[in-house]
Amino acid sequence: MRERILGGPILGTMFVLAWPVVVSNALQALYNLIDAFWLGKVSTEALSAPTVAWPVIFTFMALGIGFQAAGSTLVAQHTGAGDRAGADRAASQVFSFLFLLSICVGLTGWGLAPRILRLVGTPADIYPLAVSYLRIVALGFPLMYGAFAFTGLLLGVGDTRTPMYLMGASVVANAVLDPFLIFGWGPLPELGVAGAAYATVGSRGIAACVGIWLLATGRVGVRLRPRWLLPRPADVGRILRVGGPNAVDQTATSLGFVVLMGLVAGFGTAVVAAYGIGQRIIHLLNVAIWGATTALLTMVGQNLGAGQFDRAEEIARRGIRSTVGLLVLVSLAAFLLREPLYRLFISDPAVIAEGKRFLGIFGFSVPFFGMFAAASAVFRGAGHTVPPMVFSLVRLWGLRILSSWILAYGLGLGPWGLWVGMSLSNYLGGLGLYLWLLRGTWKRRLVGPEPGQVLAGPD
Repeated sequence: MRERILGGPILGTMFVLAWPVVVSNALQALYNLIDAFWLGKVSTEALSAPTVAWPVIFTFMALGIGFQAAGSTLVAQHTGAGDRAGADRAASQVFSFLFLLSICVGLTGWGLAPRILRLVGTPADIYPLAVSYLRIVALGFPLMYGAFAFTGLLLGVGDTRTPMYLMGASVVANAVLDPFLIFGWGPLPELGVAGAAYATVGSRGIAACVGIWLLATGRVGVRLRPRWLLPRPADVGRILRVGGPNAVDQTATSLGFVVLMGLVAGFGTAVVAAYGIGQRIIHLLNVAIWGATTALLTMVGQNLGAGQFDRAEEIARRGIRSTVGLLVLVSLAAFLLREPLYRLFISDPAVIAEGKRFLGIFGFSVPFFGMFAAASAVFRGAGHTVPPMVFSLVRLWGLRILSSWILAYGLGLGPWGLWVGMSLSNYLGGLGLYLWLLRGTWKRRLVGPEPGQVLAGPD
């Protein structure tokens, strides 16, 4: 795959790398959709509890996702430079770093769950269900972080299919476990919302264990080496430099969504349910984004590692344009189908009406979020993670949360103001980061004979 990434057709190679990620993320979206399908048959409160809990969960998971990207970048650039030993060492150090981090994060999440959910203003009828859900998932963080490490390291060498296969198996396991644990089918007790949490942790844990075994046995393009599993200061320093800004970005973004969830929760359970279903649908639309951004990160990273500046620049340009064009089409389809999509999950007319309004306003900002995500992937593939971190914080905290609060609460526009404020953040954030990318400051590499060397000046 390295030869194709370094010399093959750009869009064709992007497609080869992206389609397994698209499938993987579609399957990831099915996790939440399957949970929503079954929990919606229990009650509106049961459906809403994971909606409130997941922004908090993502805040804790964001550290793992942020440092996962460091693994992808370092492995990609070592692979592009033809340094297999360097790739294995980076993989081993990132894996052990994430494992130790996951233990700390999981215990923190379990202990702080009740306090955090009260701080975000969780409605009283949802609160106990959300606490139970959050605590169960938090104890599964070490397994989830293992899955992050596996996926990120394989993305660095250009293997996007193996994570897809494991994700598919995990989704099937979740789909089977959900009704048995939620409704107590057969000899199992009826656990409700807690059952959905156990199904999520169990199914993801199976995939994580298989992924770790593959890395340990060297059956994939990168291998964990026992002599490099003990954290070393120099390697940890590099992980922190590359992954730190991205981890701050991911964590602050996830925390922002916790605050945003508090704004949504202020308008009651029906609005929370409408937002929760809508977010699941938007996540399904975003699979195109994650496929494209994964391909961009890998291709830009390997080409910069190999010293191919002109090709890296062309990959960035064509990748961003194709991503935005595709998202225009899928956003239009979601707008036209928004009512039947909501009716798949719930029959409450108040939820459906608010959901139609949410998708009608927010859906058309998705292509600009795609522009933002693709530009971020180019920066991260190059190992320059500060610009996307800064713009992400501005997009979420300076634009989305502030404008949503002003419109919804300050001006009294209600949920309509929330949806408009969220949309503005995508429009302005996407355009802003893309214009910054055009300055050309990302055209540097981290590994090779002269790490940090500028391979060419901006056009």
